[in-house]
Amino acid sequence: MKLRFNQLSPSRPLADLPADLTGHAVTLDLSHTDADQRAAATDLARELLDRGAARVVISGTAA
Repeated sequence: MKLRFNQLSPSRPLADLPADLTGHAVTLDLSHTDADQRAAATDLARELLDRGAARVVISGTAA
């Protein structure tokens, strides 16, 4: 499951995800984010793990 987290997202990233992510691997695509959004990604990753995600992979981080 890939979750894009960027400035162009019309809704909150978790709005469309099920409450129970048990066993899912979730990829956070941060390729089009600013510094504030990358900082918020930490909270997002924690929420995904709290919902039961087996693994959270972060891709597309800016240098």
